[in-house]
Amino acid sequence: MSDRAFRPSLAGGALSLLALLAGACQDYAFEELPSSVIREKRIVQNISVATDIDILFVIDNSGSMVGEQVQLAQSFSSLTDILDAEFGAEKYQIAVITTGMESPGCPECQPGITQSCMNETGENGRFQSRVGRITDLSTDPITFVFDPPDPNCRIVTSANKTCFYDAAGGGIYGSGIAFVGTNGCGYEKGLEPIRVALSDLAGTTSAGFLRNDATLAIIVVSDEDDCGKVGDVTENISGIGGQVCYYASKGQGPDGSVVDPQAGLSYRLTPVQEYYDFLMGLKGDRSGMVKFAAVVGVTDEVNPGATEITFDGTQSNSKVLEACSTPGCVPSLPSDTSCKAYPGTRYVELAQLFGLQEGGNGMVGTICKDNFSQLMADIGEFVTCPKFFKLSEQLLDPALANILLNNVEVPRYSCTVTGRIEECSGVGAAGCTEGSCVETWHYYHPGDAGNPFPASPGGVIEFAAHYQPCDLITEGQMLFEVVYVTP
Repeated sequence: MSDRAFRPSLAGGALSLLALLAGACQDYAFEELPSSVIREKRIVQNISVATDIDILFVIDNSGSMVGEQVQLAQSFSSLTDILDAEFGAEKYQIAVITTGMESPGCPECQPGITQSCMNETGENGRFQSRVGRITDLSTDPITFVFDPPDPNCRIVTSANKTCFYDAAGGGIYGSGIAFVGTNGCGYEKGLEPIRVALSDLAGTTSAGFLRNDATLAIIVVSDEDDCGKVGDVTENISGIGGQVCYYASKGQGPDGSVVDPQAGLSYRLTPVQEYYDFLMGLKGDRSGMVKFAAVVGVTDEVNPGATEITFDGTQSNSKVLEACSTPGCVPSLPSDTSCKAYPGTRYVELAQLFGLQEGGNGMVGTICKDNFSQLMADIGEFVTCPKFFKLSEQLLDPALANILLNNVEVPRYSCTVTGRIEECSGVGAAGCTEGSCVETWHYYHPGDAGNPFPASPGGVIEFAAHYQPCDLITEGQMLFEVVYVTP
């Protein structure tokens, strides 16, 4: 928790540039400058802020996901440590679903079916409530066992975090609902289960999860791309199988064909835009109230939008090439794909719709990591209250800028004291009752060393650790204003 006594437990928000307005009604220092250099600007950013958050994990439960499920489970505390500090006890909820939807290629479990077997463990948009664990790594597939459904683990909070992962829960790597097994659907559908889960809010698994005034965060963890909704592709095509999902995602097969060879179904999937519209509609189209993070296969984590679907040949059944491989991972057999991840282009597209640029509401991380701890910490920071504010134009001189939060002027310099803001005259100046005098906020020009968002055209404002902008929440909104002059 913060050491600022007046700071409430609070949550994620995001920036939405509503207007760039000229003019001001206050007296500012730059008014003494010659008129030839004055070009006053006022940026107004209206930020939706919530004190609660609902997080839905979508975990791939196909055959190559053993290592990723272990990494996710073991790094869970990196996420919850931040949630506990930023939101506080009982302020967040977490649920888990899988990438499986019942379909012709993924039937209900029956005797003799071991792969692509649909069951009650988080499939079809159901919230996972069965604690799983790995008990044998020598079998093919690896042996998972599951406890009976536990209603208390359907939604995880700060009070029952061991439902998600318990290092002492038995098995080889501990236990938890993060272990969803590897017998899941080979036609992975990560986006449609989200819609199913959050459309049935009165259902037995999703009831009580989605709160109107809480931020909604979706976190997808998959080493494959999304395959749309059931019926988008013809399943069980001989010699092609799940590769059809990539043909449909790309819009053509490796041989240039645009329809599948069995049923003549066009290679296309439900538009990603539909899922974006659905998620935003859940929150009344309030910018910043929905966050989307994808932990998927990308060729370049810095530029995930460059990830493309490519094939190893031009035959009608050529295979998709991997986007990345996990460092240090050694496959058990030449045919073992567990060290590889394939292009998650549809998840990247959805993140781009939410604003993939730094400071937006979309985020992409590579699944090709041998440790998820930093990634989960990054996601924790991503879903919390914004700490950086990007500008559309550069400041002529930070000393000539004035910042207001909810119409309260932010002092340029303040003492690093707890529980209050004590203004002072300059960095290192004497007179602080405790702590030292520092900048309340720091301005980075584009390209400055240490700038967290170097591509921002106007630079970035970062607040000091002792001054949290979300302390000034007013009925779920924050008005961020900068009055400044530009070159």
